[in-house]
Amino acid sequence: MPARRGGRLADGTPYVEATGGQRMGKYALDVVVILALFVVLFFVLAIALDTAGVSSESGAGIVLPGAYALSALGYGFVTGFSRTLGAKAAGVRNLRFLDGKPMGPFQSAWRTLLLALFWPVTLIVMLGSLFSGSPGFAPNVSRARHYVVADVRSR
Repeated sequence: MPARRGGRLADGTPYVEATGGQRMGKYALDVVVILALFVVLFFVLAIALDTAGVSSESGAGIVLPGAYALSALGYGFVTGFSRTLGAKAAGVRNLRFLDGKPMGPFQSAWRTLLLALFWPVTLIVMLGSLFSGSPGFAPNVSRARHYVVADVRSR
């Protein structure tokens, strides 16, 4: 039995829930973009710290986590004004459950940072659910939701 696709926001506006494939595609493309930004930012920061005379050991300790966090936060902040590349490609949008408005730049930045930190776990769970034979998980049915991933192509 497939997961429920239709739903209503708290204000009564109907929406169509994104499929698992749309979510997986969205997250996969976003992770690729974050990793590409990380590589570029890593080299820029490493060259800047090397020019400033910081030792390579302490520079690596600063640059690795710093570049990763900055790439995720920056990508999330910039895409908070529209949608991420993954969301555009998958035809989905993150909407607030209360009123159906899209996320702002600050909410998007923190959500993207969490995606960047937990993407391996997300990937394992999503791939495992494809092969488990279970009826699926409808995350938008949860009572603790604040955002829903809506399929904007089906509107």
